[in-house]
Amino acid sequence: MLHISVITRLRSHGSSCVYVTRTSALNSTMHLTSSCTRVSQLSSRLTCKYQIIISTALGGGERRIKNIIMTMEWVPKPSEVKEYPPRDIKIPPKWRDAFDTAFRMFDQDNSGTMEVSEVAKMIRAATDAQPTEEELKGIMVEFGGGGGSTSLSRDGLLQALQSGTLRPEYRGRYTVAVSLAEAETIRRIMHMRLEKKLIDGSDMQLALRCSEAKNMIFDRSANFQNPTRYQREASWQSLRYLNCDMYFQDAQLNTLIRAMQYTPIRERVVFFMTILGCRRRATYRWKSTPLSKLFKILSEFHMLKNRSQAVRMRESMKEKGLLPYDAFRMFNVKKTGQLSPAEVWGALVWLGLKDLTPKDIFGFVEAADKNGDRNIDYQEFLDILRNPDAAASKEGKEGDSQLDDDDLDDDDDDAKNSKSSRPEAIINAEVLKSYEDKLMAYEDKELKEEGKHQMREIKEAQMAAQRRRAEIETEEEEKQVMAGQMKPNPESSESCVVWDFTTSRKPVGVAKMNDSHYHMRRQGQNYLKIYANSAITLTPNIRDELKGNMGGERINAYTIVMEIKFDSLPRKKKASDDMKDGDMVPTERALLNLNRLEESDAVVSIDSDGAIGIAGVFDKRVKMVAKKWHFLTIVADCKEGKMTAYIDGMAANTLDAKGPSSSVSSPLAPLELDSQDFSVSPDKVLAFFSTDSSKMDCEIDVKRVWLYREAKSETMVGLMNEEFMSRDPWRVGR
Repeated sequence: MLHISVITRLRSHGSSCVYVTRTSALNSTMHLTSSCTRVSQLSSRLTCKYQIIISTALGGGERRIKNIIMTMEWVPKPSEVKEYPPRDIKIPPKWRDAFDTAFRMFDQDNSGTMEVSEVAKMIRAATDAQPTEEELKGIMVEFGGGGGSTSLSRDGLLQALQSGTLRPEYRGRYTVAVSLAEAETIRRIMHMRLEKKLIDGSDMQLALRCSEAKNMIFDRSANFQNPTRYQREASWQSLRYLNCDMYFQDAQLNTLIRAMQYTPIRERVVFFMTILGCRRRATYRWKSTPLSKLFKILSEFHMLKNRSQAVRMRESMKEKGLLPYDAFRMFNVKKTGQLSPAEVWGALVWLGLKDLTPKDIFGFVEAADKNGDRNIDYQEFLDILRNPDAAASKEGKEGDSQLDDDDLDDDDDDAKNSKSSRPEAIINAEVLKSYEDKLMAYEDKELKEEGKHQMREIKEAQMAAQRRRAEIETEEEEKQVMAGQMKPNPESSESCVVWDFTTSRKPVGVAKMNDSHYHMRRQGQNYLKIYANSAITLTPNIRDELKGNMGGERINAYTIVMEIKFDSLPRKKKASDDMKDGDMVPTERALLNLNRLEESDAVVSIDSDGAIGIAGVFDKRVKMVAKKWHFLTIVADCKEGKMTAYIDGMAANTLDAKGPSSSVSSPLAPLELDSQDFSVSPDKVLAFFSTDSSKMDCEIDVKRVWLYREAKSETMVGLMNEEFMSRDPWRVGR
């Protein structure tokens, strides 16, 4: 009996969960025989029509996953392997719009149907495989509406792409990620059995593959039948995604996007960042890697749309006999050395593409733009013209041009040094200006809002991933707490959460933003030093105990206490260069920011005089001093529209948005129920963060933070302060 522990199981069109088993085993027919405990929901629909099982031997415990190097293809019962039914041609409207645009690009004669040659080009762009004459003939017969049909309609071509004819997939095949030790054991079993069946009485088949060696087979059992090219590739790329690889070739990304297209983009980000956190790695900036396309491109049809425009440009240039350098110089009307979106629009129109919209142009530029400058330079232009059938010798890392194409003439360098007889420009300044105006109008009206929405989605995904990692850490901590090895940190109940930074262990659910470090003042006594331009985020609701109150989803009545110290208060600065040295103005340091999406400034801050400000309004009655520990208490009642700050139990500032004499003018949102800037989100609290980096230029020391789910009275705040001071072993002020 071969024992394999399971940590993750990903299934098609169903729930994708993380599981942990204690004593998993595979019996003679290789079926899992143990009950699994759900740990964390990763994605509601991770669409892989094959099952992937991840062994816990890949990690040093239940939460850590190491690199996946070896995989095992497992066919329990080859006789029961069956092809999946075709995918539904009733796709979402956005997908259909992208498909229709791609169809229009490939339909060069604008007939509304496609001839065999046009069908071949579109299938090549969609599947990254050149169809054979026999395959094309079968497609025309099956989806052309008649035995002698020589063309395909839009619906016919969509049906062909959604069928299993071009990319067949079979149920009953599994991919298992195994550790090196497990792979060695499985290979030994194969060698011992040689040409015999691995298990008597079973026709089970196994094969070992190495992901790092281009997924090549290391060993296989007798009579092992290879999967289809697409199913093998989809399984491999999905495992690479799980492995947190970020550099994919274009064809590999196309396969991965198709496998993941039923998973919303937000869930893709959550899944990736959660797994990245479980690997205990830094969250690399994936935005500058090829993987970023997975978090931008919605479906395979959007990928096909981007490719169709590039194919049409390449074909049109070939028809006109244009060398790449000549074409680039002609399209670059403003002679800037890079093509602007307006110039791209003019180039596509000149090449014969019709009915283009600003959305099409921005999509084309975004797909080609690798350095993020929203233009297409010459290298990116050459990549658009790259022959898709060229054999790539590298893995498409940033900077690889892969220009071993027949389409790019070898004498292109000579063309740069020679004078061309072709016209210097293809469109006049007036037409170019009209394109610029249309693009600017679209950008101001729709693209900026779409970009903001996408950024919000990514931030929401990052917060969800952070909370799920915190949940995993919490379960680990609870085991040690139950064993008496430590106290819970943070301590939480239905009414309060306490984060303690006086131990050398980071509280669960706390994430650093930039640089912070633990310092020790006395033996056994620590505090967290937050350096300049740094902050921390707190996750209050890890155990689902803190809920929204006062009829809202957020915590609308609360008390936050921060035990903090400044070695030096924010420095005063000159308001302008012509001011004298004596004429200095105070600056601020952010203390509390409640906007979970980081879209507005801190609601509570401190200035150079030690005064506390609420929503940018400062009160000089009570001040903090440097080199002394203080208790800063923030009491808020969003329903009543009131927020008060206390320093060591003494009222230091009050914001009463509904008071009769209130004259507060704040750039922040109104102090009201579920206010994004004044109420507390159970998911995220930002401590010491500001959207303005100039308000984060001094260091802060912190020992503890309390969050109460009620607005304490002034008397209670005073009593709490006395209690905190009496039980603090450091004695506040020393």
